[in-house]
Amino acid sequence: MEFYSPSEKIRLMRKKFRVNQAELEGINMTRAFISMMESGKRTVSKASSKALAEKFNEIAKRISVNLNLDDEYFSRKPEEDARLYCEEQLANGESLSYKKLDELMAITKKFNLVDILARVYEVNGKKYVKEQNDVNAFINFSNALGKYKELRDDKAQGSVYNNLGNCKLRKKEYDEAIFYYKQAIELGATEKDSVIYIKASLNLALCYNEKKDYKKGLDLIDNNVLRNEEEVNIKIINEAKLTRAIILNSLNRGEEAVKEYFSLIDRIKDTDDILLAYVYNNLSDYYYNIGDYSKSLHYISQAQRIKSLVDKRTLPNTLNTKGKIFLRQGMYEESIMLFQLAIDIALEHKQFNMVLENYKELVNVYEYEQEWEKIREITKAFLENIESNHVELGKKYALYKLTEVSLRLGDNEEAVNTLKKLDSLLID
Repeated sequence: MEFYSPSEKIRLMRKKFRVNQAELEGINMTRAFISMMESGKRTVSKASSKALAEKFNEIAKRISVNLNLDDEYFSRKPEEDARLYCEEQLANGESLSYKKLDELMAITKKFNLVDILARVYEVNGKKYVKEQNDVNAFINFSNALGKYKELRDDKAQGSVYNNLGNCKLRKKEYDEAIFYYKQAIELGATEKDSVIYIKASLNLALCYNEKKDYKKGLDLIDNNVLRNEEEVNIKIINEAKLTRAIILNSLNRGEEAVKEYFSLIDRIKDTDDILLAYVYNNLSDYYYNIGDYSKSLHYISQAQRIKSLVDKRTLPNTLNTKGKIFLRQGMYEESIMLFQLAIDIALEHKQFNMVLENYKELVNVYEYEQEWEKIREITKAFLENIESNHVELGKKYALYKLTEVSLRLGDNEEAVNTLKKLDSLLID
């Protein structure tokens, strides 16, 4: 993308429409004055720019061309045009292609548009988050943070720290996530940015829940989030109430958690299907853990119905729970079908943690039925899938299982070959 000086714009536009300077003359704008602006000897004022834009728009209209030059087009410098172009493009957010973002990055670096460059890095990071590429997302958010530090834009830093924490949370790197969330909370407080303060507090509570530091998580929800309910939209508060219920259940306060879940159902029914599906899923987990498989099946079926329509990416988790319920009820064929379906959907959405979880459940079923050949078949398929996607998650477990079933089937050669692969992973 090229950006031109005011004098170059006049010259190029005249050449494009094949007009001489005399044809551009008007009130307070003589041919000599136009010549001086075109040669760069005179600055193009906003008034002159408006007059020129009107002239060229009129000339273009005569030949049925919609030029639509704005009043300040001829007075803007290249860096101003570059900024305007980048801002217009960035309005499209994550729908921009990586190629377009690379172009914007090059422009911002050329014209030293540091604030715009920071925003480009942020959009890049958000695109990678959508693609579940947290490594590249983290790199781009880190680059954005560096630019915002350079600009001393503390408010923008708060949002980026929160995104950095999310990257680490998804990768289960909890201590680093905690650091970033605390930075976001501190900046949210000092900058009076209640949205970031509350979002980061909620995320930190989730992090503490994963680390089994439940009391800290509950305190954050009660003191930082729910006390400031009026400061943020209802969706964040509903997510906080869901997290609160999860933590209460983790603290063995199951009855309180269930009350929170049912209260949440009343709040969100017909307004937030995705969150409602999570609530049903969690209720099912609760009843499954206390052995009430009838209620567990009821709520997991509700979650499955909703997720099939609005959130297929997380459906494997729901199918996993339903498969385990069927397994407890002795419905082995039905559970096998559900675990396999969950694997297929998880592969489609590159949810490799759920691929592994459902593969393990399939192994458990086939082990119970002593279907060793089936275990070998699904294990080879699992290894093929993760290797083709360059994923290491679950590889050691699968190689161990393949070694075990090969020995049970008397295939010593395969067992030795698999053991060598496992040995190389353990040494690394």
